[in-house]
Amino acid sequence: MMLKLLEPETKAKVSNAIKIVKILFTTIIIIGVFIIAFIGVYFPKKSKAVIKAENSYFKIDDERKTADANLKICLSEYNKGQITKNYLDSELTYQIPLILKLEKESEVLKKKYKKSLRLDKVFGFRNIKIFFGHLGMPVTTVFLGLYLLILFLKEEDFFWRRITLAFSISGLITGLFYVTWVFYPKPDLPQNLYILLLFSLAILGTIIAFIIGKYFYALSQIDLKLKIQNLLSFITLDVKKKYINKLPKQDHKEYINDYLGEIKKLSQK
Repeated sequence: MMLKLLEPETKAKVSNAIKIVKILFTTIIIIGVFIIAFIGVYFPKKSKAVIKAENSYFKIDDERKTADANLKICLSEYNKGQITKNYLDSELTYQIPLILKLEKESEVLKKKYKKSLRLDKVFGFRNIKIFFGHLGMPVTTVFLGLYLLILFLKEEDFFWRRITLAFSISGLITGLFYVTWVFYPKPDLPQNLYILLLFSLAILGTIIAFIIGKYFYALSQIDLKLKIQNLLSFITLDVKKKYINKLPKQDHKEYINDYLGEIKKLSQK
């Protein structure tokens, strides 16, 4: 007896637990999609390693350019007779070794800078900010497609089931295509895949247009049938009550025979 009394309570607890799990699962998915869509905003345009390598390289390279410019100025002034040969020699003795040293340092730092840029790349994108910027929208589209697919399974109306399924497939194809593009190791996907995507979307668009057109045509047919039924109801009921029943018996009998004859003809057609 106690088990029978506890059974409904247990079922209620299990049902509530399932609802809580569903709510938590849905919430996690929604939050996850929003995070993927907007997380790129919180990443810097350049990582600290890239900024450090870039500053070091540009600093030395600017010094090299300055030393090279000073040397050219000295040669120009000497050619114009503005400085003596001894002064030029002293400048050459100082500037040339400095330029050679700065060139070597600049080359080393340039390689480190390029290496830091390579290490900063994520799946071919220049940095993680750009990567998430390109990934966010396709992932959102994929999950919207999945959501529409769930609606398709829940929807009872046959028309909306087909429409929901068509848009679901469209969202999934588009989203998965660009998610694949984001993770593709080469700069771009093969051209044939773009053609296939356009072809698939064209077919889906045609199917959606056909379904909508067929639906509205069916509505118009239903509306026409209702009007015909109303007309028949008026002829068979209202006219009969108001006018036919008041006719003499012979005329009334002829009307009934003619009416049944017309019905028979229509049923034969």
